[in-house]
Amino acid sequence: MSRTSVRALAAVLVLAPVAPRALDGKVGPEACRACHPSAYDAWRATPHARALESLPERSRKDARCLSCHAPDLADGLSGVSCEACHGGGRVYEAPYVMRDPELARAVGLVVPGERGCLACHTDTTPSLERFDYARKRRLVAHGREPAPTKPTRTAPPARPAGSTRPTRPTGER
Repeated sequence: MSRTSVRALAAVLVLAPVAPRALDGKVGPEACRACHPSAYDAWRATPHARALESLPERSRKDARCLSCHAPDLADGLSGVSCEACHGGGRVYEAPYVMRDPELARAVGLVVPGERGCLACHTDTTPSLERFDYARKRRLVAHGREPAPTKPTRTAPPARPAGSTRPTRPTGER
C-alpha cells in the first residue's frame, strides 16, 4: 500500500463522522483567507470575485450563465470563489491537513489546471478574445504562503540561583 493510500485511508477514518454531511461542503472564501491572506487578496482583485456582478441583470437568474459566473450560489457564495476551483474545503481546511499537501489532495483539495478553466472559458462563451490559459493563469496566480504552522512559545528567561524575583530581559529597568 502506498504512502498516499495510507494517508487517505487514515484521513477517511479520522474524518468519517464529518464525511456524510460535508465531503464537498463549502466553507467560503473568508475561511480560506484566515491562512491564505495574499491568495484571498489576489482573488478579490480578479474578475472571478465579481463574476456574478459582471452579468447583465437579465442574466443573473439564467442557469446557463450562473453555472460559470456563480457556480456555488446555492451554497450562498457569489462569484467564482476559491472552492469553485479548489473543491469544497470542509474536509481539507484544517491546518493539520493543509500542512500535508498529499493528504489535502487525498481528501478533496483540487489543484486546478487548464482543463478546469476550460469548463467555463470555452470558444462559445461571450468574450472579446480567445482564452489563453498560459497568459490568463498568471492573472490568478496565488498560493505562495507557507503552510500553516503552530504558534511557537518562547520560554521565560531563567532565574539566577537562589533568586525569588523574576529576571528582566537585558536593557529593561
